[in-house]
Amino acid sequence: MSSIWQFLVSGGLFMFFIVLCSFVSVGVIVFKALDLREKSVMPESLVDVLTHPEVGAAHLRQAMTEGDSTLARISRTLLASRAETRDDASQSVQAAAREEVIHLERGIAVLEVIITIAPLLGLLGTVSGLVSVFGLLGNSGGEAPNPTQLALGISEALNTTIAGLAVAIYTVVAHSYFNKKVERFAARMESVLGKALATLFPSAAL
Repeated sequence: MSSIWQFLVSGGLFMFFIVLCSFVSVGVIVFKALDLREKSVMPESLVDVLTHPEVGAAHLRQAMTEGDSTLARISRTLLASRAETRDDASQSVQAAAREEVIHLERGIAVLEVIITIAPLLGLLGTVSGLVSVFGLLGNSGGEAPNPTQLALGISEALNTTIAGLAVAIYTVVAHSYFNKKVERFAARMESVLGKALATLFPSAAL
């Protein structure tokens, strides 16, 4: 534990900002993991009803009014639009879906910022540390520097780069995962709602 504390302290002020980035990143990751749960976005019970035309339009409309998932909110927009044709209903659904996808993407932009600034803070901390090390060498009055102290100073200066890259690596993984998950939800919702539209607006009614 003391070695970890020493590692953090050796980075100075820049390490503080990197640690702050790591806390923000972890917080956003936990938030998105909860926000993008399948039952919160596309519960299977509602998906089953919307994708089975044999349930009938009346039962379908009833299912659309229940729950507060992303899919349910889009479905209720369809009912509230009172569209008379499939084209009108489709446009209403697409507009609502775009808004909901933006809602699902909230927080992901924060991860993008951390991916960018965490390594930069690490490099800045390293450069600052190296400047201090070489400044001490310049003030040594021509005496040969102690190799051990020199190596120790350089290694401490590099700690911020290690920390910044470490934060960026797991944040990149989470950012990619959440982006793909939102894309997958969007594609699946498009398919599910397309089947629901076909049930509510059969070809014979066009």
